[in-house]
Amino acid sequence: MCAAGIGGTFQYGYNVSVINAPTEHIHKFLNESWRERHQAALSPGMLTLLWSTVASIFSLGGLFGAHLGGSLAIRLGRKGGLLTNNFIAILAALLMGISSPTGLFELLIVGRFLIGMNTGIGLSLQPLYIGEAAPKHLRGMMTMGSSIFLTGGILTGQVVGLR
Repeated sequence: MCAAGIGGTFQYGYNVSVINAPTEHIHKFLNESWRERHQAALSPGMLTLLWSTVASIFSLGGLFGAHLGGSLAIRLGRKGGLLTNNFIAILAALLMGISSPTGLFELLIVGRFLIGMNTGIGLSLQPLYIGEAAPKHLRGMMTMGSSIFLTGGILTGQVVGLR
């Protein structure tokens, strides 16, 4: 049950809160990659647009993922859907990880979209899986664990962001 919580609501809480800490580093990365490509400085307005896209595309991915969650639950089952969802998280982490070495900020945007999609699917499937897998006398307590993992993810993201 703990694995489902970490794979679902914990990731959502972490990814919502962790984007605030590296703002300056991401701004620097966006400026450097833009300068390499266009041999010109990135205007403040364009920097704000790109930063807003990086930060907010997560929510759009979450919306898309939440709509996919039901289909995955029917086709693959609750557990199968959660396991398949892990591949999306791995792909997202890979894309975000290689964005800096390659100098492609677009990979950061796609990675944030995919991790948003991952959390949307996780938020859809996790309560279904836990509700069905938990013993009847523990079902309410186990499904409330989603809120605890969400809060733990937000806390972890904030702690990681401390200087």
